[in-house]
Amino acid sequence: MPHLAIDATCLPQYDKLDRPTRERLLAVTRKFRELPIGALLSHPDLRIRPLPAGQDPRIRTFRISDTWTGVMLAPESGETFLLVHLLPRDSAEDWAGDQRHDVNSVMGTLERRDATALERAGERRSAGRRPSSGGARDRPVPAASPAGAAPAAAAPAAPAGGASADGSPAPLFAHVSDRDLARLGVDPEIRDFCRALGGIGELRDWRPALPQDQYEVLSALAEGHSVARVLDEVVAPRRPSVGAVATDDYDTAIRHTRERVIVVNDDQEIEDVLAGEFNAWRIYLHPKQRDLAYRARFNGPAKVSGGPGTGKTVVALHRVKYLAEHLPLGGRVLLTSFTNALVESLKRNLALLIPPELVADVDVVTTDKLALDVVKEVHPDVRLRTDTKGVFANYSRQHRLPYPVDFLFSEYRHVVMAQGITSLDGYLDPDARRGRSTPLSVPQRREVWHAISEARAMMRHSRRLPAEDLHAEAARILDARAGKPYTNLVVDEAQDLHPAQWRTLRAAVERGYNDMFIAGDNRQRIYDNTVSFRRLGIEVVGRSYPLRVNYRTTEEILTWADGILRGHDVTELGETLPEPAGTTRCVLSGPPPELHGAADEPAELDAVADRVRRWLADGIAPGDICVTARTNRLRDSVAAHLRARSLPASIFNPREHAVTDAAGTVRVTTMHGVKGLEFRAVAVSGITADALPQMDHVTSADLDENQHRADLDAQRSLLYVACTRAREHLYVTWHGAPSPFLPT
Repeated sequence: MPHLAIDATCLPQYDKLDRPTRERLLAVTRKFRELPIGALLSHPDLRIRPLPAGQDPRIRTFRISDTWTGVMLAPESGETFLLVHLLPRDSAEDWAGDQRHDVNSVMGTLERRDATALERAGERRSAGRRPSSGGARDRPVPAASPAGAAPAAAAPAAPAGGASADGSPAPLFAHVSDRDLARLGVDPEIRDFCRALGGIGELRDWRPALPQDQYEVLSALAEGHSVARVLDEVVAPRRPSVGAVATDDYDTAIRHTRERVIVVNDDQEIEDVLAGEFNAWRIYLHPKQRDLAYRARFNGPAKVSGGPGTGKTVVALHRVKYLAEHLPLGGRVLLTSFTNALVESLKRNLALLIPPELVADVDVVTTDKLALDVVKEVHPDVRLRTDTKGVFANYSRQHRLPYPVDFLFSEYRHVVMAQGITSLDGYLDPDARRGRSTPLSVPQRREVWHAISEARAMMRHSRRLPAEDLHAEAARILDARAGKPYTNLVVDEAQDLHPAQWRTLRAAVERGYNDMFIAGDNRQRIYDNTVSFRRLGIEVVGRSYPLRVNYRTTEEILTWADGILRGHDVTELGETLPEPAGTTRCVLSGPPPELHGAADEPAELDAVADRVRRWLADGIAPGDICVTARTNRLRDSVAAHLRARSLPASIFNPREHAVTDAAGTVRVTTMHGVKGLEFRAVAVSGITADALPQMDHVTSADLDENQHRADLDAQRSLLYVACTRAREHLYVTWHGAPSPFLPT
């Protein structure tokens, strides 16, 4: 019987289908399991048709509805059909006729290229002109868009090839031999084509026309990575584990193309892949993700890191599933994250992944709620304090201290509580303030210590503890217990936790194999917490695993967003050293981000409203659109402005509202509120020089230069997080002077 596989290209298009067309598509896909190949190909309702002679003989089109057509690859051998694309009927055959599918002889993967565009580029080259994407029919069409869509704009970059003898830029790949390109899986046609490219921007402009895996090889080389590194990081992970894949074995190649293709086995899996609650690439585990999530044994804490969209959260959720299925009698799993909003999202998704009887063995709470519950068991009257800085301000004012409140609060959070210092001698230790740029003499340290100690005593006396002190008490209680409350612990969005929170977590779970599973990304650290796992007794050496494939965000959005962090070192999660070198690859492609600067705030809000109206007109559902703002005031202004223009908009509070709510409105929230979520289209508004950075939230450089930089980096990461919530469309606006964080 036939099998059906689904290409990632289909995912953005599926969102454009109305409900009857989606139901029709699902009915069509069921026939791939119900009918033998002969009956399938001749079925009158499907109207499966080959392309005209001279085009790829393996490609077929089939009818979904009166207005939509599917494009699939029907191998000459084997039984696996690949659903390649979903297109409006009047453009499907033209798009399909331009495409050709081949098996990469080095990587064993299935690749698609725009044969027509590449052929015409070759004709121009033969005529003495370099390939160009300037002609209407010769321009590469983005793989996730219907025929005729404009290609992504070229991103300016210096070519990797340096300069020629006369000082002009050398061809982009002049430094790479044909032999090395062949070793990396670049075939003769693409080798010939890429020799004429002059810059990385031109390469990116041609991405939709190039074979996907070969493009990633060329992109890594153009970014300056060595042949050896590209071979190790891009080519080797794609090679089949057992034997080579023959260039005519399309069935095996389809199944081996695991980063872009999902082989589905039943009706529910088909529906989940196309439009399930998690969205296709969030419920499906690719081989490396599955190995990490379902590995039987880690001999201690394990860490998974990776950029936005690489699947850290879904790996964490599946890890919880595995642990819950293998709990000893009386065991419990803790799944935790930083905020209530993120925890609510984890609860909803976990309930969809595992049955109620397993959910009952899992606690899903914030780290602060965990600490509060532990402390309340011993001190029932204790509450969590949220105005800690105000306490330090009152104390400083009453005692006329010479230190600004920001300085005292920073010493409390980033020195005393971060290092778990419990005595004056500990604070006087020469290494206690390592990394602080403001020197303090011994008498000054004594004075600061006594101020912090007395302010903490006041808070203890009131029975309202700040989070840092609450965690210190929780860790003390848990350390004193003979037994621990949890058998296993899984942490999501780990980058934002304070060292005091990590001490509670470490004390809440028995040490041993599979004790801690940690997922996070320091690029997305929006709070100024710096952590060393080693100093906290969390040893992950030899058990750290990077994820390098982005399944959510288009390359155009991620490449632009990476410019927000350009020039600023990203440290490894749980370490103070720079993140290990490596490249993140994107599965999807789409239009570049749009940037709009306005004269004033009303004009900016008008532009946001116009962009939202156009997204809605393009068929994007209101619930798939989000508008973010830097402050609550601007959030409220945006929502009111959209509603005043008859657009369906509502303020979105992640603590109260689920992204699955069928409210039928555009979500408007703060940049903090969108953390951990994703939408097809995102407008990031109010990115002005006054709002980012928001200097009243930044420690003065005169007080502490290092903390000043850390505060700025946290706000820079906040912008990065907001922009990378977009899957397909990103619109960034400001009025007046733009934020200096925006890529130039």
